[in-house]
Amino acid sequence: MMAIHDIKQIAVALRAVHRDRENRAVFGSAAPRTAELIWVDPKKINFYLEDLPEGLSIRRISGRIVDFERRGLHFSPLEDLVQVKSSLMHWRDGLPWEKTPDFTRGMSRVKLLRAGIRRNTKSAILRRYRKLDELYRRIEQERVFKTQKQLKRWNFREYGGVQVGIDAAGRFAIMRGSGLHRVTIARLLDLPYIPAMVGLVDVNAISYLELLRQPPETRSEAGGGSDIFRGYRTYDRSSVAARSANPLRSLLSGNAR
Repeated sequence: MMAIHDIKQIAVALRAVHRDRENRAVFGSAAPRTAELIWVDPKKINFYLEDLPEGLSIRRISGRIVDFERRGLHFSPLEDLVQVKSSLMHWRDGLPWEKTPDFTRGMSRVKLLRAGIRRNTKSAILRRYRKLDELYRRIEQERVFKTQKQLKRWNFREYGGVQVGIDAAGRFAIMRGSGLHRVTIARLLDLPYIPAMVGLVDVNAISYLELLRQPPETRSEAGGGSDIFRGYRTYDRSSVAARSANPLRSLLSGNAR
């Protein structure tokens, strides 16, 4: 029986035919394709894009070419996000998820939706964090993120992967939370490259795609990224008791530039 996810894949593939044809007609063969696979150094993903262009949703921006300046699109620092701060507090500094602001925010939604949508129950939230820890342990052991096609042979290109946008300066940004935890894991574990799905591309950034399309084994780039991900320590529950009474303040002050 066909799953909902499979039906979404078909819809994305059908949309891609029209969008890819338009991109090639206007911008040539170098134009991005919908859900196209690119390879990005996670240490260079330092931003996120929260506000999308009017009329576009997170599910419909892959491979879109826009004028960032005309649309007023601006990247914000990745380390400002509660999800990223909480992931660092947990995986890097050893705090349980229940002590992080992301968990607190999630639980506030449970109280707000007492009628209970399944995904907003406390058990669902805890299950989500368990899955994140399982992912972390698997990547720590395997030292690689698999492409979406490696995970599911029938997957449409890199649909469902970390979605990364590119501005005119060649900076990378996560598209509205699409892969925040996966990028944080990759940075903490110092992975050299991860597979990603191309997101919004600035009209003056198309040339950057040529390098990003090349598999990691065919190229070499210098690293560089935010200091906030340094000082990694393996997660150790026994270290929690020794933490500061205000872990978030300690985290931020200890990683100031």
